Amino acid sequence: MANPPVVTIKKGQIKGSIDNDYLGKPYYYFLGIPYGKAPTGDLRFKAPVPVDPWKGIRDATQEGPECPSLHLILKTYVGSEDNCLHVNVYTPQLPDDGNNNLKPVMVWFHGGGFLYDSNKREMYGPDYLITEDVVIVSVSYRLGVLGFLSLEDPTLEIPGNAGLKDMVLALQWVQNNIQNFCGDPNNVTIFGESAGSVAVHYLYLSPKTKGLFHKAICQSGCALNTWGEGSTNGLIIAKHLGYNETNERKILEYLKTLSPQKLIKAQHRFEDTFVASKVQKFGPVVEKYVTDSAFLTEEPLEIMKSGKFNHVPLIIGTTSREGMLAEAVRKLLRKDVVGSSLEDEIHYRLKVEKGSEESRQIATKIKKFYYGEEEKNAEKYYLLKTDTMFLHGTYKTVNYQKQTSKAPIYFYEMSLGTSLNLSKNMCNPKLFYPTMLLYLFAYITGGNMFNKFFLRLANLMPRNNLTGASHGDDLGYIFKSVLIETIKRGSEEEIHMKRFIKLWANFARTGNPTPDKNDQLLNIEWKPVTKEKNYVLDIGTQLALKTNPNAERMAFWDSIYNF
Repeated sequence: MANPPVVTIKKGQIKGSIDNDYLGKPYYYFLGIPYGKAPTGDLRFKAPVPVDPWKGIRDATQEGPECPSLHLILKTYVGSEDNCLHVNVYTPQLPDDGNNNLKPVMVWFHGGGFLYDSNKREMYGPDYLITEDVVIVSVSYRLGVLGFLSLEDPTLEIPGNAGLKDMVLALQWVQNNIQNFCGDPNNVTIFGESAGSVAVHYLYLSPKTKGLFHKAICQSGCALNTWGEGSTNGLIIAKHLGYNETNERKILEYLKTLSPQKLIKAQHRFEDTFVASKVQKFGPVVEKYVTDSAFLTEEPLEIMKSGKFNHVPLIIGTTSREGMLAEAVRKLLRKDVVGSSLEDEIHYRLKVEKGSEESRQIATKIKKFYYGEEEKNAEKYYLLKTDTMFLHGTYKTVNYQKQTSKAPIYFYEMSLGTSLNLSKNMCNPKLFYPTMLLYLFAYITGGNMFNKFFLRLANLMPRNNLTGASHGDDLGYIFKSVLIETIKRGSEEEIHMKRFIKLWANFARTGNPTPDKNDQLLNIEWKPVTKEKNYVLDIGTQLALKTNPNAERMAFWDSIYNF
């Protein structure tokens, strides 16, 4: 085996390793590279500080820890505050290879509702996307109360958004170091899914990020989604800890004394809802006072209307049935969310009291529009959740930003359904718990032969025939996951995956996802939206450009809540 690669960056030297992509071509990887000091002690809850230099060669062959959280699948505590602010870097080439051509850089921010998940390779393996000759950076950032504690007392200097400020510091790290990995600091694309997509949109809106990236991709999430906003939450976390105090300074001092395990346990004592009528406890906020690290001090909607955002090319979109995720919630929580009150689907910003005459009238309108005379219909419920929790906010974002944006906006909807649709495949098995057990065994066994065995069994389990693509289904076409069977060469799945990564990589290279009109794989011109028309690319079995799809449903929600 060749000597392990060693790269010199601003703070010191790091040693990486070599792996092969799904085509068998080698690439370099460097894992757990710190970009910020451990956010402990007086740095806990505060804006991040750049990491100190180190001596010697730092081992970057093993992944860094998750930021403290509950594991998304196992629901057990994971992570550490020490070195949780780190990046993984994957590159097809290094300067020592003798070719110094700089490549487009794609910086990934994972999802998880600002509470869960990490940048680990097990779910976000680079094996597909790196075949497009790009440099990939995957960022770990603080989650939950540790990343989004928001206090009102300006003397405490914790206005919120520490997790988003982590991302800003990571992007500054990219600017300072990525050229040493053959990445072009002048051609950086940020992209993310779900909460990672919301984060990308906030980065796009923030004045703090000017010049740190040049393109952005938002996959199933934006700042106008009902779940994309957090709260002032010092009193909330104190209550869940059983700490009877209202003075924020005393609350902060108390929180600093607690273990991350205790904080994470407390933050999950609140009801984690999937409804439009309630504000999330931990997430991005408009900062109520200005600090040196201020990230966002204006309402996102006002920034969009005024055009004071970063004018860079944008891809933004959703899957066609984001709300299918509710099926997994219903079964895992054993709550019949399909039959829950339609008053819960009324946006909290309307400030309509649940149970009031106005609230009941709006709920009746929603029922008539989506269900007609039916009392229950799961498919129609998933469409309702798609619209209230994802699509309407995305639609409004596009409509506002296209009025002032000086850069193109590309709108999409993914309807594709294959074995790579992990979320849909996990949401709708007829035998839910046995299938989930097989996926759990596949996850625990990692990448060995038992993993393949359990995945094969899981995929053979009978499924309900549901329409469209679920929330999170796009991930399997961009990243290799231990919960998805390896793509077979020449398969239908490989063709769809290649289309997906080519659209994304073309955009990262040029700012245009379809620059070559003669491209036989894509065979389409993806037009950006105009002030008059919303062109939407349907990423389905074939690529198809549509004009103002879903217009009737969006007009319905505009009639209820035209913000």
